Amino acid sequence: MSESDMKRLSVGDRVIDTEDDDPSVGVVVARPPEQTIAEWEFSTDDGTKTTADTNPEYPAETQLVVIAFKNALNGYWSDWYEADPDELYQGVRENDVHHYGFPEPRLALVSESESETREDTEPTEQQAEPPEQFEPIIERLEQNDFSVAYDADAQELHVEKFGVEHTIDPDGTVQGESGIKGRVETIVNRFL
Repeated sequence: MSESDMKRLSVGDRVIDTEDDDPSVGVVVARPPEQTIAEWEFSTDDGTKTTADTNPEYPAETQLVVIAFKNALNGYWSDWYEADPDELYQGVRENDVHHYGFPEPRLALVSESESETREDTEPTEQQAEPPEQFEPIIERLEQNDFSVAYDADAQELHVEKFGVEHTIDPDGTVQGESGIKGRVETIVNRFL
């Protein structure tokens, strides 16, 4: 599907990352007019990068869309779903909810029924807050562009980056295999 055939996303839309095999539902919090992926900068361990740097398969002039994942919204801003769409971006920044710049064509709309089955709009008992010891770990992982979800039943964190998932047990043991496992362990060991 060409970019011109794609539906333009709006603030408040529920979306998923089409390049993620098990995507979490995100919420569009900004679609800055005339801002491209080459203009959205964020900090990494290797210095400042742009969304264009991390998405080389998309033209640098591709429209930028900023999203926050629902699990992060629920964890850091409990009444986000009551905010007007034009207040989402400011609210995300004020509540320190990690947000990401994406090329618009990389995101797909999620129907409301599919969104509800993936993750409830309002926080539920099952989406309990992670233990206090996990909070600085979650914050640092999200700062390093990891997607983090807390599994209340198993009492563990599920951490994903570059399509690779790791699990952090309550005692701090990191399960998973990849080159970034060491980075996850370094962050866990620093805070746990």
